[in-house]
Amino acid sequence: MAGAALFAGPARRWVASLALAPALAAVTACGGDSGPSAEERRAAKAKWIQRVDDACGKANKAIAERGWPADLVDLDRLVVRGIDDAQAAIKEIAALKLPEGAGPKPGAFVNEIKALDPELKKLSDASEDLEPADLVKAAEALKPRIASAEKAAEDAGLTDCLTHDERFFIPDAVRAPVFAEQLNKLDRSLLRRIQNVDFAEAETPGEFATAFRRYSEIIDTAIDGIDTLDPPQWAADQTANYQVALRDLQSVTQKFTAILVQDKGKPLYELDRAKYLRTQRELNRVAKTEAKARRKMLRAVGASPTGRLPEPGEAAEPESSEVT
Repeated sequence: MAGAALFAGPARRWVASLALAPALAAVTACGGDSGPSAEERRAAKAKWIQRVDDACGKANKAIAERGWPADLVDLDRLVVRGIDDAQAAIKEIAALKLPEGAGPKPGAFVNEIKALDPELKKLSDASEDLEPADLVKAAEALKPRIASAEKAAEDAGLTDCLTHDERFFIPDAVRAPVFAEQLNKLDRSLLRRIQNVDFAEAETPGEFATAFRRYSEIIDTAIDGIDTLDPPQWAADQTANYQVALRDLQSVTQKFTAILVQDKGKPLYELDRAKYLRTQRELNRVAKTEAKARRKMLRAVGASPTGRLPEPGEAAEPESSEVT
């Protein structure tokens, strides 16, 4: 039958394909797919992680061996060398072949560290100019970029690349010498004003009241000035404690001033000597506390200004010589 003939040809081909199916399946199972096996993919990713961690570890070691910057001049030197180390690591990592079959996370990490390069360049430029405000701004701009790279490093399985809270330590390493320099500038300004407060020549309660009032105003300036500075996070608690100590000193100074104003014009024999002695002891106590809190703050900051404060009796340098 003609209809049967038309059907017979396709039927034979279909039956033949059924016969070939087991053979094709066997070929596929024996390696017809050219992609890497799961074991090969794991090995390739582990090798990539090791090489990336080695590159980061080499940079981390070089940076750590140089230590923290002691002042602004030291900061410029260490920033330039540290950035060279970081850029060398980035270049080495970017040149590595991404592990095949490891998914998008290794590539995402590489893209993140490449994106760090422009921000590192800004920090390097700012360190060369030794401009504190620009230094802090450039360091702050790094934080979100480093935070993003840290997350990508964790996702990629890295253990020595941006896994040490660099988003905090790098900006703080910049803040520390900047804070020390700005605090020194504030201190110089306050010292000039303190030198003009003449306690030695004061004899009457009114004269002492005037001197203490001026001293209290200087403490106001110190409190306001420190509020504008940006200490490193590792010294934030000590800086806050110092501000508390300053406010306590201010409070007792104002208390002493109020007593003196109240006794203004009175002859000395009418003054309450015991009250003055109590207030003086309180003033001595808070002054010692303030000095101790200041020393703790400076130790916590861990950096020094490029200049020094004059010794007692030595005139302060003029404003024009200060680093801004």
